[in-house]
Amino acid sequence: MASTLSTLVPTNYVLTSGANSALTWTNVLTAKTVNASTMVGSTLSINTISATSSFASTSQSGSINVSTLTTSTMGVGTGTGTYALDIRATGYVSSINAPVDLLAQGLSLYPSTTNSSTIIAAMTKSVNRVTPVSGTLPFWASGGTYGTVGSGIPGVAYYGGVLLPDGRVVFVPQNTTYIGIFNPATNAYSTVTISPTPASYAYNGGVLLPDGRVVFVPGTATYIGLFNPATNAYTTTASGIPTNAYLGGVLLPDGRVVFVPYNATYIGIFNPATNAYTTTASGIPADAYQGGVLLPDGRVVFVPRSSGTIGLFNPATNAYTTAAVSPAPGAAAYCGGVLLPDGRVVFAPQNATYIGLFNPATNAYTTTASSIPSAAYSGGVLLPDGRVVLVPSSATYIGLFNPVTNAYTTTASGIPSGAYTGGVLLPDGRVVFVPASATYIGIFNTNTPASKSRCLHPFFNKV
Repeated sequence: MASTLSTLVPTNYVLTSGANSALTWTNVLTAKTVNASTMVGSTLSINTISATSSFASTSQSGSINVSTLTTSTMGVGTGTGTYALDIRATGYVSSINAPVDLLAQGLSLYPSTTNSSTIIAAMTKSVNRVTPVSGTLPFWASGGTYGTVGSGIPGVAYYGGVLLPDGRVVFVPQNTTYIGIFNPATNAYSTVTISPTPASYAYNGGVLLPDGRVVFVPGTATYIGLFNPATNAYTTTASGIPTNAYLGGVLLPDGRVVFVPYNATYIGIFNPATNAYTTTASGIPADAYQGGVLLPDGRVVFVPRSSGTIGLFNPATNAYTTAAVSPAPGAAAYCGGVLLPDGRVVFAPQNATYIGLFNPATNAYTTTASSIPSAAYSGGVLLPDGRVVLVPSSATYIGLFNPVTNAYTTTASGIPSGAYTGGVLLPDGRVVFVPASATYIGIFNTNTPASKSRCLHPFFNKV
């Protein structure tokens, strides 16, 4: 993006920069003069002048490209430049086309193999911390506190939640006749009646669409639910979907939604632009997966529930592959996954007594922590400081996992068994725990804010 500067008062400058950084001027002792008309971002060059040349004095009308500055050194007025572009002279610059900071745009990039490394670098950069160690709280944060808001919510009402662009949270109806709406600005809880009345345990998770609607993932429902929060309109589409087909969904980079196979032996695909429901792949075992995670390279990880494999779906080719899970974690092992800033995926333990870790770059599956009780957690959320909060299900406390140190700790106590299913990170740093058997909404306040774009991103805003 170009930005025109007023003429600099002739003085002594050195132009310093690093890859993906803004251009910076600082004073140094100089003796010569250089006039560069423009600076734009790529590799360092001036017409036919090499990047390691030295000049006593010059008036240059070409362009100086300064993007990969960490690998080149050019001296003007010196034969041994200290910086990538070292001007030991009185400097005059008429305009600067600043290089695009891809890291600042990382979460806006299209998930693909090409963009994967930049997206991962951007996620790592976005973790709020004051030391190089992810999972270290900012000095001004006081740690997490737990509380509740609301009352009178019926038991086993919801399965997961979705953050809306207007800041509200939609609770996905599972065993209730209405959709839950939570407004974090006022802590107000309200409902929208569903008609016709869905079956018990109708939906298993939700996905935010680019147009602001929310897709409800079919559980026992034989159709797909659609909710428009702008009008409170609830509709259904597709039909003939077998009961208990899916557990969780993920928005794909091309705008489609993938449904994670639970008892379905295939993968479900929903195109909201056409309302078309299709399936792909086959031979997937029953009770296979619970929850999915979009990766920076565009693929989707299916979290192993009772399957001995981790599922991998490539929407660019519709190819389904697997990665081995060894030792086999057993039945109902994990419930949901969380993408880490370094590109790995954390599997939230349900009946597994340990935390699962999957590295999609190497297909390596490992475990950490131990002695976690059965049915402890139902989903997890990446916190602004890089840790993962594990949402309490049968556990009577909140789990915290630090992926840098592999430390697993717990906080809060006295939470009723079966209280919550899934969590949603808010931009103000609070995490909303979606009520399952709890008759109220759980709030875990991290006191550390996160960007709205991160909270809404399909990497994280799904069930």
